[in-house]
Amino acid sequence: MNRIVPVLAVSLAACLLTVAAAAATRTQLKPQNITMTFVTINGKNKPVHVVASGPISGTATETQTEKNTATGQINYATLHFANGTVRFKAPETFAWLPNLKTCSAIAKGGGTFTITGGTGAFKRATGKGTFTDRGTLLGARSASGQCLGPKTHAPPKRITLTITMTGNAAVPSS
Repeated sequence: MNRIVPVLAVSLAACLLTVAAAAATRTQLKPQNITMTFVTINGKNKPVHVVASGPISGTATETQTEKNTATGQINYATLHFANGTVRFKAPETFAWLPNLKTCSAIAKGGGTFTITGGTGAFKRATGKGTFTDRGTLLGARSASGQCLGPKTHAPPKRITLTITMTGNAAVPSS
């Protein structure tokens, strides 16, 4: 019986240390904001400019792939920061609302996002939230000033699209 008490005490102490260590590395979700700006001039995409504040913070660029579905589009995006990457999945609904009289269009859309992981300083990143898309398109015109529109396959003169993401995120320490 005397040998059992020290073994139990050591086992109990080890369990308490494990629980304390797990609690110390658990990170609470905190407010997260990400703004991405897309610019295309004469059909040529500029690098996407990203500004993030919250547990994930800094400036970055963005790359993505899309999957079209019956209800919209699913974006699989990666934010490329100097000290790591953040990956997220973002189903969205999106539409351009054209005005052929002004040879322009307004973009409106939005959806939800889920942070699915990361690398470097953002390894084990988690979070979710909502986002909105807002933008403008200035169409190409002929030499006589006529709007060329989408049927001519002429690229727009300029497209600017801003995505504003708000939610909560966490980046647990290793």
